[in-house]
Amino acid sequence: MIAYENLLELNKPFTESFKQQFDDFLNSGWYILGKAVGRFEQEFAAWNNSAHCIGVANGLDALTLSLKAYNFEPCSEVIVPSNTYIATILAILNNNLVPVLVEPDIHTYNIDPVLIEQAITPRTRALMIVHLYGKSCAMDAIMAIKQKHNLLLIEDCAQSHGATFNRQKTGTFGEFGAFSFYPTKNLGALAMPVP
Repeated sequence: MIAYENLLELNKPFTESFKQQFDDFLNSGWYILGKAVGRFEQEFAAWNNSAHCIGVANGLDALTLSLKAYNFEPCSEVIVPSNTYIATILAILNNNLVPVLVEPDIHTYNIDPVLIEQAITPRTRALMIVHLYGKSCAMDAIMAIKQKHNLLLIEDCAQSHGATFNRQKTGTFGEFGAFSFYPTKNLGALAMPVP
């Protein structure tokens, strides 16, 4: 059996700081939508070169809300990589949309732009790409496809915090970037690029 990351050991150097911050949070009486969340949203947006950040419960909620904002006609198609985590697919299904699975590039394991182009139909409304393993997708090719077909672009950045493509951070290419802070990932958040 492969041992799972020991989060207690990993966080041991930060224990006292975490306890103090938790006590401050607990004693503030603001458990949702408080100053700590607002401060996080501002700091994360600035760090990611985004105009806005909205903290949500998790990465699935971030993806679901990003699609919901566009109110697509039911059964519209969203292109998504076949080798993604189930949350990406669930966000599409939660909006009564149809996921269209596209295989990854065999060298990067990120979605293959050539296969994206081949999967587009008259019902395609969005691309939901996933930057995997800390590596950005081929954003030059993906942005060209997005513009050519006038598609919404949602970036699943659960595994790409801080990753860049041509010095631009992931989560800032499309209309939305969805992040996750689950311990196995690199707190869910939406980030929107500077207009």
